[in-house]
Amino acid sequence: MMHRFALLSLLGLSACVEQNALNPEVPARKTLPVSVCTTPLTPPTRQRGDDRVLVRSLDAEQWLQIMVPKYTSAEGLSPTATDCTGRHVFANETLRYGVSLRGWPRVVDPNELDARSGPKGLTAVRLNAVSFQNGDIGGPIGLVRALDDRAEVYGVGSFRGPLDAKLEPVRMGNEVLLVAEYKRCPDVTNCRRIADFFMLRRGRLILAATADVERVLRVPSRTERGLYAEYRMTTDVTYRPEGVRLLEQVKVKIIPYPNEPERDSDRVLRTVEFSRLLRLDRDAMFATNESLWERVVGQD
Repeated sequence: MMHRFALLSLLGLSACVEQNALNPEVPARKTLPVSVCTTPLTPPTRQRGDDRVLVRSLDAEQWLQIMVPKYTSAEGLSPTATDCTGRHVFANETLRYGVSLRGWPRVVDPNELDARSGPKGLTAVRLNAVSFQNGDIGGPIGLVRALDDRAEVYGVGSFRGPLDAKLEPVRMGNEVLLVAEYKRCPDVTNCRRIADFFMLRRGRLILAATADVERVLRVPSRTERGLYAEYRMTTDVTYRPEGVRLLEQVKVKIIPYPNEPERDSDRVLRTVEFSRLLRLDRDAMFATNESLWERVVGQD
């Protein structure tokens, strides 16, 4: 693993850090990911004899400066900017065809940055920098953490999705995932909430699997001529050492027929449940079975 000490203005960064809360946590480093980039911070003030590892809080713009060492708020981001691992921030397939509506260099508005904390102080950072024709927003993402006298970056990647997507770190046994959840809804009768699962590998956040966690669709019924069937799926997601367990439930019902209350509608036909696993296998995740949705929809 390559460690790169980013050349930051430590006085400016440290001044910000000292104003943030210090949370006693993390008695040991076991099962934590290995950092690929490390930036020194001013050591926290301690009482004599206090040797606890302290999780520290940095804001999203500070993390962007650590993830992209040459970034400054005054100059913005260039289209050829590189992250702390030496890879280009915007030159990848995920962000292909994305457009900076503010031109280049890209001045970053703090409102375009998001940082969400998870277990043991792990934090998911996202920058919304480029726009796409379908309304998606994209940019770099990172999985990071600040401890004692250092800020650590564990992985950097890219994400494209709706503006209101939520990215959060989760633990899966000894693995750490970054999970992005967002909705795709062409209309209210055809809507899905999706989870993208990013794994940490060699300093990169790699998209390893995607699953629907909620979904609804209305289609003409196959068994009830002239009526419509609604399929609604909900998924209970649990994280286990061997992978992501998905308990899927699909409820099938005939929806109310408008203006004809005498018709035999608005009734549940059946409810089906099935459990499957997104199994971890080295650098990838594989589904043990296809989604219950694919096997039920259209069958009434």
